[in-house]
Amino acid sequence: MLAALALVTGRAEAGPTIVPVPEIVLDPNEGDTYGLMLAMLFKDENNDVRYLFAPDVRYNSYTGVYPVLRLLAYPTDDRFYSFAVGKSTTKDQKYEAEYENYELLDHHAFVEASVGYEDDSTERFWGFGNDSPEDGESNYTSGIFLTRVKPGYYLLPRLHVNLDSRVLFHDVSRGQVPGFPYIKKEHPEVVGRGLESAWFWMNRLALTYDSRDSRRIPKTGSFAEVYVDGSAQALGSDKSFVKFGVQAKTFHSFRSVKNPTLALRAGIDWMTGDADSPFYLLNAVGGRRSLRGFGSDRFIDFNRSLASAELRTRVWSHRLFGVDLDVEVAPFVDTAQVFHDLGDSPVKSLHWVVGNGFRGLVHPQILAFVDLGYGSEGLAVFTGIDYPF
Repeated sequence: MLAALALVTGRAEAGPTIVPVPEIVLDPNEGDTYGLMLAMLFKDENNDVRYLFAPDVRYNSYTGVYPVLRLLAYPTDDRFYSFAVGKSTTKDQKYEAEYENYELLDHHAFVEASVGYEDDSTERFWGFGNDSPEDGESNYTSGIFLTRVKPGYYLLPRLHVNLDSRVLFHDVSRGQVPGFPYIKKEHPEVVGRGLESAWFWMNRLALTYDSRDSRRIPKTGSFAEVYVDGSAQALGSDKSFVKFGVQAKTFHSFRSVKNPTLALRAGIDWMTGDADSPFYLLNAVGGRRSLRGFGSDRFIDFNRSLASAELRTRVWSHRLFGVDLDVEVAPFVDTAQVFHDLGDSPVKSLHWVVGNGFRGLVHPQILAFVDLGYGSEGLAVFTGIDYPF
């Protein structure tokens, strides 16, 4: 978001546009972060931004100095790849590569793929259940290696089937956030439920309907998906489980200028598995993608339900550096809960969040956001790229 909004202060130049961007992140889990990014925008012959090189250096009292190199590339509207490499002066680190191609077989097939490793020493756990107390907060470091390949094929122009195959390694060690106990000390119930290093080979089969006018910056259309997911010890995973669920999103723009846009989202996810299923594989709500007034994965249990509504309103547009820049405000409402048994009500004990978002869009593909949400535990501020849903 800050990278997009900072464009208003720069000057157009021949070649790449370089914009210094101050970074201020106030995340309930990560704490306060301050830094500087140099956003370098590369445009094509139509003056659309196709490449973004964005090195930055951040400081956080938990993680220390944390430089990261990022490259995001949009060579066409249907292809994308990115790289990110970062290492803090303490134990946090991130290495990631992503690739998407929706042009295969003359746009009848697609593939998404990624590989990455990350150590995050600011992870939190409050306990299991929809009523886990705020004062039960604990800290740990998650070490995650994840590789995934997701091929898909269009059965009809707007209907495709896809298989998301992932290999996950997960490790837990002590975190770096002062004032919060280690997860094993505060929550001995997780012993045997995720503290041990484990491997999983997970496969998710989904049937997806998608009529959105854009995958990244939708203004009209709908998205709906039903899926079944799981892993099996017989195939090498440390635990067996099955997940299944449904989600839907719809976008409606008002007036011929497609402004504002009402975005709605709802979903429900169930999971069956042993009582000692790892806590990090269970369904969760909280954070920048689901319940924006609470920390990431604030509530965890086998099943979850969620819904969101936001009104994305363009309040300022201008052509700067030869590109189109839009600034949006987006008042929103989120609601969600987790529940333990398949037969439990998915709407009996919902948590609610109200807030407002600020978004910067550099067409045709780049979007960043700052969302401020207020829930029963106070204010939370999140930043990131792409829409929350």
